[in-house]
Amino acid sequence: MKIVVVLVVLLAGGIVSDAAQAPTTAGKAAMKVCSLKVPGMTCAGCEAAVKIAAKKIDGVTDVTVSYNKAAAEVTYDPAKTTPDAIAKVIREKTGYKAEASRPGK
Repeated sequence: MKIVVVLVVLLAGGIVSDAAQAPTTAGKAAMKVCSLKVPGMTCAGCEAAVKIAAKKIDGVTDVTVSYNKAAAEVTYDPAKTTPDAIAKVIREKTGYKAEASRPGK
């Protein structure tokens, strides 16, 4: 009987925690993607440094960096941060001259 109770509790706990962690449609709709120019990167280590710095920012959920393109694509919550704030953190933490790309530039 104790084993059955433990299994039921474990299974129920897993279901509840999975539901609590599932992203909502409204949350996904609020996310935006920005492009950043990040000149000066020369290797995968440079990419990793930029990615780590950006991922530590509250509101940033995903980062893709390419040293070949001297760019980063950042998915973020605009209620928590901005492209300019993300670029500033990258500049301060890595030393690369990151800047938010503007349409038409």
